[in-house]
Amino acid sequence: MNTLAVVALCCATALTLTAQTKTLVLKTRVPSGVTFAGPRNFALPTACDERGRLYVKLVEPGPGMLGPLYRLSATGVIEAQFDTSGALMNRYAVRPNGGVVMVRQDGTTKFVDNFAPDGKHESAVRLDPPPTPFFPDQIAVFRSGEIFLSGPQYHPGNKASTAIYSSTGRLVKQFVLEGDDGLVYLMRATSPARVYAIPATGEVVRKIVISAPTDTGVPDFGFRIVKNRMAVRFTRSCENRSSRSRCEGTLYAVLDAVTGQRLATYEADKAFAGPLACYAPDPDRFLIFSMPTGNSLELVEAEPR
Repeated sequence: MNTLAVVALCCATALTLTAQTKTLVLKTRVPSGVTFAGPRNFALPTACDERGRLYVKLVEPGPGMLGPLYRLSATGVIEAQFDTSGALMNRYAVRPNGGVVMVRQDGTTKFVDNFAPDGKHESAVRLDPPPTPFFPDQIAVFRSGEIFLSGPQYHPGNKASTAIYSSTGRLVKQFVLEGDDGLVYLMRATSPARVYAIPATGEVVRKIVISAPTDTGVPDFGFRIVKNRMAVRFTRSCENRSSRSRCEGTLYAVLDAVTGQRLATYEADKAFAGPLACYAPDPDRFLIFSMPTGNSLELVEAEPR
């Protein structure tokens, strides 16, 4: 998500499908070192850093968000474990060096916990209370160290708010994005989806509106930006239960992150459709978490047929 620190100004309208949908087929499948007890303990969203390393949390039985956040290599090897059990929910951000930050609340006071790349807890930064209190539902870190937080306001009205903090917890700016009306993500999970590009100074410098590849497609957890390419995951569902086998599925739209032009549309083979782990362009490849039949979470690399 560090790609949010952009400076070009561009505003696009809803985009239509410009390329034929291609099927993603299996290239490789490898087991990871993470024990998998079933879909109920798989926490979304997942993350992927600039080096292609993967981040996934598996929740253990008990209160709150017990269980470690894992960093895996692209081949599924466990490289580090981060104890994010104190998090408000499964919301964290990956720092450029491979460390992790998360939001924690102690009474009415909120903190950002910083973890080193090896998984050790480095520091807890107290956040200044913003003028308008809100629940931090999304977090990202700029290369310069500023922290981006967004989420719903506490007071009635179903509004949302966004704030940028310095690395020391000082409030830099609080603002409201156009059309805020509920949970706010860096990608707004509306229909059509809206993506905002915001620099550390807090201005909205780019907004892209993304139509689903099909009428029944809705944006889902799975949003990656790499080398000015944006991959967005959509889930397709059926209104008619009798036809579910034909119309359910997972689709990905790939767009130019500067202009918003749709470059490709893909549908994942149902045999390995699952949460998006990582995306790489030129040519397009997708790394997907596959729900296995055994006890090890699997990684599937898929490419267009």
